[in-house]
Formats: sequence, structure tokens, C-alpha cells
Amino acid sequence: MCGLAGTIGTSNPDPKLVEKMVETIMYRGPDEWGVKRHGPAVLGHARLAVVDPENGHQPMFNTDGTVGVVFNGEIYNHVALREELKKKGYVFKSRCDTEVLVHLWREEGEAMLQRLIGMFVFFLWDEKEQRGVLVRDHTGIKPCYVMEHDGGWAFCSEIKGLLALPGAKKEINYNGLVRMFALNYCPPPDTCFKNIHHLEPGTYWRFDSELKITKHRYWEWPFFDERHTPDFDEFGALLRDAVRMQKDFDVKGGLYLSGGIDSSVVAKYLAEQWPGRLEAIGLDFPVEGFSEYAYSRLVADQLGLGLKPAMIDHTLIPELAEKVIYHTDQPHGDFSFFLFYLLASKAHGEDKIVMFTGDGPDETLFGFNHNVEFFQNTTRTNFALRAYYNVICYMDDHLRKRLLRDTVHKHTQDPFDYFEKSIEPWRDLQPIEQIIAYECTQLMPGNNLVKGDRMGACWSTEGRSPFMDHRVIELFTRLPVTEKIYRGIGKSYLKKHAAEVFSREFVYGKKRMPTTPIGNWLQDPLYNWARDLLAGTNDDLINTQEAVKLLDEHKAGKANHTRPLRTLLMTALWLKTFF
Repeated sequence: MCGLAGTIGTSNPDPKLVEKMVETIMYRGPDEWGVKRHGPAVLGHARLAVVDPENGHQPMFNTDGTVGVVFNGEIYNHVALREELKKKGYVFKSRCDTEVLVHLWREEGEAMLQRLIGMFVFFLWDEKEQRGVLVRDHTGIKPCYVMEHDGGWAFCSEIKGLLALPGAKKEINYNGLVRMFALNYCPPPDTCFKNIHHLEPGTYWRFDSELKITKHRYWEWPFFDERHTPDFDEFGALLRDAVRMQKDFDVKGGLYLSGGIDSSVVAKYLAEQWPGRLEAIGLDFPVEGFSEYAYSRLVADQLGLGLKPAMIDHTLIPELAEKVIYHTDQPHGDFSFFLFYLLASKAHGEDKIVMFTGDGPDETLFGFNHNVEFFQNTTRTNFALRAYYNVICYMDDHLRKRLLRDTVHKHTQDPFDYFEKSIEPWRDLQPIEQIIAYECTQLMPGNNLVKGDRMGACWSTEGRSPFMDHRVIELFTRLPVTEKIYRGIGKSYLKKHAAEVFSREFVYGKKRMPTTPIGNWLQDPLYNWARDLLAGTNDDLINTQEAVKLLDEHKAGKANHTRPLRTLLMTALWLKTFF
């Protein structure tokens, strides 16, 4: 986990401006920082030292100083790539994966992107060849935001870094805000800030000698590839290799163990390669029906892992909400961010820097409960898409118009139109696979991967998921539909594999989503906090009278408004924090 920032092609390439950007995200990399001008670019970096702490200072340069890079993430196959480059005469001064990038660029140029296995964002400028690239990993694990600035471009790991630049305008993107109210997050590449965008996963920007940009895609999701079902030996060998590469670091590490299938399978493979050393952290709640800790304990006991709880109760919510919204930079209604925050806090308290997760299979293998439930009775494509949208939509048109002022609505398009447009490239796929494609390309980078990155970053910890290795992603994507959902069972391929290790009762029990009992808490212990927050928000954007009325209806038990209230509360905090 690190943070990067920089500018390219601005009329005033001032390192002091980039220093301000880096200062805003120092929690991402508190071990050291560096800023340096390199040709038309200014490169900034905040480092979390995970590999070779003494020799990995960034910005980093090649031997003759012509290739400079700032890099956030991990190149998991850097050891093998380094050995190849050594045989070709390249000299290394560190064991860091960052140094592999500058030498591999000199050897292969942009073709090197096909060689990388990992999670990464990096900006690289070659002063000798007068060209550079800004690159984001295959699926969007690591964040990168871009903004036009001073005749050129600025980039940063977090939006707040861009907002630290002089002249940066904090303006609301109303389309992004309305989509967030509908879907619980703002789908990429847009953000809720006007003129600030995500760099799209699997792509890079090429800057030529005149600093003109061309946008390129180096990796595609293999949604249209021929279907193939590998045996479990083949899958196991691949996942084992992903774990082997990802556990290469020089700091303390562990595992977030949720009690679900995904993290349990990761635990199984980690325990093989880390015998007697693996320690896990699991969530626990004081509210009956919400805790998975007993399931985490079952897995930990079976595999011989140490396990410690991270606890949450309602008294933590007001303070957590402020911290979560500050670190995410954008509004959302997903209170599982709170759980990731607490897990990272517990890891930090245990001096653990690298934490393994089970992220990935819910999106790639159709694992969410809402997907399985509505698709059991849905076959026609158009109906399927509308039915899916209705399921994932947190606020329908009527409720949004009740809560958001006309000031917002008159500047926006229907969120369903945007949803249809985002699904358009996958129209030739089966309905189930269209939904998988949407969740992998929109929900995953726009919300689900954000949790682990931002909540880990604020505690200077780094998450790693073997399931997010793009080779595993490709294997899952190429599975037939029947291996993703079969007889109403989502993630059927992975569950069959898990059943070889864990009991069938554990594997095929009802999926338990990580969540909080926030709906219950808003009726009583958190009612006053929520009411004060909603009543005091910006009435030009949100109809505060209607928002409070919604909360009162929820408290009285007239309707369950948990989902829209979560979104309203986090939006109110976002407006309070950033405007």
C-alpha cells in the first residue's frame, strides 16, 4: 500500500504543489515520501515499505536516470522478471518490484504490460525517448484519479490529493450523485466530483513527446472466450501459485477470515504454505443474527489458525462514519465499509501490514444472494436486465424525486439509461453473464474493491486476494454458466472445490453477507444522531424535511428504509466534509 501523485505537461511543474498532494495521502505510505521533477513531469510518492524497506525509495530511476517511476501496488512475479533481466545484463540495487519496472520498460517498452502479474498503478516517464505512460492494473484493485490541471494533467491515488491543488474546484457532478442514490455508489469512470475521473482498469494513457495523450487497453475481460472447465488439480495449482507469489513480503501479515467460502479457501491455501504461522482476524457483533465469528472459528480450528475478533457496536458508528467518508472521498450507502475499517484497525493494532482477503468470487462467479434469487425465475434478456436493476436499485425514481431537489434532477439523466449503456458491450452474452460482466467492470472497481483499498490505506495496511490474480480471474470468467450457478447455487465451481476440504453444511449453507445491524440501530440508539445529521444537511440539494420524515417512518416501523437512509446519511456527511 502506497500513494502516488503527480503532474504531467502543466505550465508550472512545481514540486511544491505535488508535495501538497502527497501530504494529503501520507497515511497510505507513512514510512517515507519523495517528490522529484523529471522532464515535463513531477513525480510524488508516499511509501509503505513492504519489500526491502531500506532500498525502495521513490521516485525510482534506472541506472542512467532517464527512466523515472512512481508506483503503488505489487508486481507479484517481480522475482522471475528480475532474474530474466539480470541475465540480460541489467544491474539491480534493490529487491523491490519498483526497480523491475524501470529496467523492464527499457527492455520491452509498453509490451511489458503483458508480463505483469499483480495490482498496480504507476506513472513512468522516459526522458531519453520523450514518452511516458500512466497505467492501472487489470481489474482496478489499485485506484487512480485524473484531472485536467494548468494546461496538463494531475493524477493521484485519491481524490483529496487532486483537490489539494491550487485552483482545483470542488463541484458536484449531479449525474454521479443521482447514480449513487440509485445504485449505492457512483459507477466509474465518473465520480461525484465534476471533472475528476477514474483511470479505467486494464488501460493506460500514453504521453508522446508533445505530451499528447492516446488511450489504450492492454487487457480485456475474456467474457466472449470459449468456455472451459478445468479440473480441480489445475485450479488448485493456479491458486497455489497465486498465493506463493503474494506472500512475498518483509513485514508481518495475516488473513481476514469472514466465515464465508472465499476467505476460507484462501485460508486453506495459505495454511499449506505458512504452516503454524498464519493468524486471522474475524468480525464479531454483539447483536444476534449478524455475527459470523462462530463460522470463522470453525475454519480457524480446522486449519490450525490463530484467530482474534474485531468488535463493532452502535456506539462506534458516528465516529466511524466521519472517518469512512473522509477516506473514501465520495458518498455511498455501503456500511460494510465500516467493517473493513475495523478489520484494518485491528490488523494495525497487531502490527500486521499485509492482510489476505477472499475478494473476487462474488462478482466473477455470480455469488451475491440477490443475483441467485431473482435469476431463478428470470430468462428473457430485457426483463432480466430490468429485474436486476430493480433489485440493485437502492432508490426508485419516486423516492429519489422525493428526497433530491429539482436543482439536482434537472441536470441529470435517468440512471437506468446509464445502466443500459454500461451493459451494451455485453448484449450478446446470456443474461446471467451480462450481469457478471456489469458487476466485474462497474460494481467491483467502483465500490467493492474500494473498501479494501481505502479502509486499509487509512490504517497503513495492504490487502491481497489470490482470487484477484488476473490468471484466476480469466479461469473463472471462462467457466460455463452452469459452473457459476447450478440449481440455484451461486459460485458452484468454487463451492464444489471447497467441499473437498470443508463440510457440506458449511459450504452450502445460506451465504452470510458482511453487514451491520444499522437498520435496528437507526430505530433507537442512533436515531438522534441520524436526525440531527439529516436535519442539518444542505437543503438546496436534499429535501431535509422529507429525509427526516423517512427516518421517522423507519423508527415507527411503518417501512424499512434502511437502504435509502444509509445513502442519505453518508451523503450528508460527504457534503459536510468536502463542501
